[in-house]
Amino acid sequence: MSRAAAAGLLALVLGSAVASARAQTRGADVALVRMRLARADSLWAAVSARDSAERQRTYRERLAGRFDSGPVSVMLAGSVGEETGHRVAAGAAGYVGGVIPRAFVASRVVVSFAAAGVDSALRASGLGSRTRIMADVPPQPDSLADGWIVAAALARAYGETLDTTWRAWLPADLGLGWTLRRDGPAAVRDLMRGDTRSGAECLGGNVAACRGWLGLDRDANPYATRYRPEELRRQVAGRYFAWGDARDLAQLCTAGSDDACLRLASRGFIAPVPAGPATRGSLLVFCKGRARTPMLDRTLGDTAGSVGERLARAVGVPEDSLVGAWRIWLLTGGGQPRVTANLRDALPVVFFGGLLLLAAARSGRWR
Repeated sequence: MSRAAAAGLLALVLGSAVASARAQTRGADVALVRMRLARADSLWAAVSARDSAERQRTYRERLAGRFDSGPVSVMLAGSVGEETGHRVAAGAAGYVGGVIPRAFVASRVVVSFAAAGVDSALRASGLGSRTRIMADVPPQPDSLADGWIVAAALARAYGETLDTTWRAWLPADLGLGWTLRRDGPAAVRDLMRGDTRSGAECLGGNVAACRGWLGLDRDANPYATRYRPEELRRQVAGRYFAWGDARDLAQLCTAGSDDACLRLASRGFIAPVPAGPATRGSLLVFCKGRARTPMLDRTLGDTAGSVGERLARAVGVPEDSLVGAWRIWLLTGGGQPRVTANLRDALPVVFFGGLLLLAAARSGRWR
């Protein structure tokens, strides 16, 4: 055999050996890949099984349960527990009593976003025909705070059924849960802020200014009546307006155009009532405590006249008398009586004072 033929035969044998080795390597790689894929599938199946079991456990824990107190019905996550669920319902019932009509409350059911299986739970509880009101009650609620959350959800829903005069004036929660000790200081600070002339004059005792600051009168143009242009301008300054021609109006307003300030405010960028929600809530609570029938639900059903006229009818006094009494009540912390003491309380003070006088009389400095 020639050298060329031998070299060719050797090359052929070596090439076959290399090809065979590569084929074996590719086969090993494919087997390794398949093994790893099978392992990944197995791990994924295990993870999915655990995740599914966890979801099922969470779902079972959050299955909706019904809790009632008076006309209030609430669907909460099962994780809340019986005791807490009943406290939440009872707390809500205490807030809405006398403010929201019983018939309205009894035709609704408040449903927590955290509850699961709500549809079947409502049908099983006989509440399927009631109007649902969603509320953000967590799976582990604070029984006191979330009683208010349920009540506030009912208040917002009821407020939407009232006439335009009430809707424009009432605080969103209808003043539910307002207390003089907790919320009174915020209302007093609002009155004492003096950022509007009507508020400053109300603080000084001008009852007509109080009506304007509280937004009690039915004004055709509340922004022109209750605010001065410079007061609107201060509220516009520094704010960002990017819708339609609002930006142009804001620039004109801050540059000194009173008309631009009024036009911008009338589009809802500024509250039509200078007094804040806490202060308006204080007036509602004051009226509720002095109404001939201490039930705001009847008052909120009144649709005749201005807000001030409606509240005055509920209390049974002239509007100015009502507003003047409210102002004193708020500024004096509920009209607390002055500190008094009887003779028995005063005896220790008198005795101690006598000793001091005797010592002073015997002192050479007093002779």
